[in-house]
Amino acid sequence: MATPDQIPSDLTLEVGVNLSPDRFMAATRAFFGYVEEVCRAISDDNATKWVVCVREGSALIGMEPAPVIPIEVVRAVYAKAETGVTQLASGDIEGAALSEVAIRHLKTLSDISLADRTRTIPVRLWVRKKPTDIGREVSRTIEEDWQVAYNDYGTIEGRLEAIQDRGGLHLSVRDALLRQTVRCLVSEDLLNQAFENFRKRVEVSGLIRYRKNGIPVSIKVDSFEALPDDSTLPTLRDVRGVLRLNG
Repeated sequence: MATPDQIPSDLTLEVGVNLSPDRFMAATRAFFGYVEEVCRAISDDNATKWVVCVREGSALIGMEPAPVIPIEVVRAVYAKAETGVTQLASGDIEGAALSEVAIRHLKTLSDISLADRTRTIPVRLWVRKKPTDIGREVSRTIEEDWQVAYNDYGTIEGRLEAIQDRGGLHLSVRDALLRQTVRCLVSEDLLNQAFENFRKRVEVSGLIRYRKNGIPVSIKVDSFEALPDDSTLPTLRDVRGVLRLNG
């Protein structure tokens, strides 16, 4: 286990030694993804304004906030990153209040900690020099929650986004107001329509999979409907002008 004086930043991932390159890279990507999701939950504007720092000769990967990020946002990110792990480790997935994407990243880190049936690999999140284990309990909590999920037909509104990872291209709808991201399962015949609406506000209809707390996880898309962009909506000044005219 690393000691506090070895930790390169106030937000650092420690992974065990003797990991294969693939598992080490998977852990690194999951860590970066988790931090990004936590940042987006706190402030969309500051999601990517972080830099990586490492300690030579160690399995420690740190992230430092850029100077432009307000200190109150940094503190909120640190607190959220830590409580997200501790709540999942205690079995409280609702208390963790994480996005589905963030939960999947933590599950990846938790699964990496289990080398085989008899041996574990240390995976720890260090926040302000304080370590928190990302052990098997985290993955177990997530798996139990997934088992009791339910499905229902409905619609999701938000901005259509896409991410590229080792598994391929994934589409999602992000609601900035609710700070949640719902993965879209799109058939081949709807791909052209999906890409026509890429980075636009849409209403997506289909079979929605929910977690037990009612948070939507994914939607098997039946149709897309483009919505007016936020920039085309009337401003507060426009509305006041209408009210004066009507008065």
